Amino acid sequence: MSVENSEYKAGLRKRVKLTHPEHLYTIQDENGAQIPYDRANGRQLFNHYRHRMTNYDQVLNQIRTEQQGNLFGRQEKEVAVAAAEHILEEYRNEHLKVIQDSQRKGRFLKGLFERFGVGTASALTQMLDAWSEKIKTIAHLENSQRSLQTWNDTYRVQRQLVKVLLEREGVSAEVRAKVDRIYSTRSVHKAVDLGTDFFNLERSETLRLIKAVVRYTKL
Repeated sequence: MSVENSEYKAGLRKRVKLTHPEHLYTIQDENGAQIPYDRANGRQLFNHYRHRMTNYDQVLNQIRTEQQGNLFGRQEKEVAVAAAEHILEEYRNEHLKVIQDSQRKGRFLKGLFERFGVGTASALTQMLDAWSEKIKTIAHLENSQRSLQTWNDTYRVQRQLVKVLLEREGVSAEVRAKVDRIYSTRSVHKAVDLGTDFFNLERSETLRLIKAVVRYTKL
């Protein structure tokens, strides 16, 4: 093989580029119909890859134009080999990703085995399920805490608005002081005492009133 011939072949191969790597797993036949990846044979795969993943056809057309419509078999062969090399490199890169991902998962799984002191995937699954339930419980408690905080904030705003309203409506200081005492109550027992004192009711009547309000608010 002459130097000139070798350089010419190298030049042909450099023209070939990988143009559509995203088509690696979306196989089509010569008519553009989809072929399941696991059912495509070698010829279908190679035809799809060189025609749809590389500029194989464009390079051959360029050669024909340069040579007034002529295309030699050895030229077509070099272009096909270059396309195959690009496709194999893309396959290699995809396989490297799979291998590296598998290795990372393997190391992670091994770390979980060691951390939880288990030796089988079944035991690890049971452990993770238990933790999942604990996480759900914690999330529920956090949601309840946030809801309680929202209710408390709303209650404080309402209490302050009621105080301002009573003052602006000219309600006596004595009544406003009683309202303050009611808002300051921190237990049902003290609320019953205040109700009995303020409304001149029997303790049982005040207790029924408060229980009715509590039941209503829980609905």
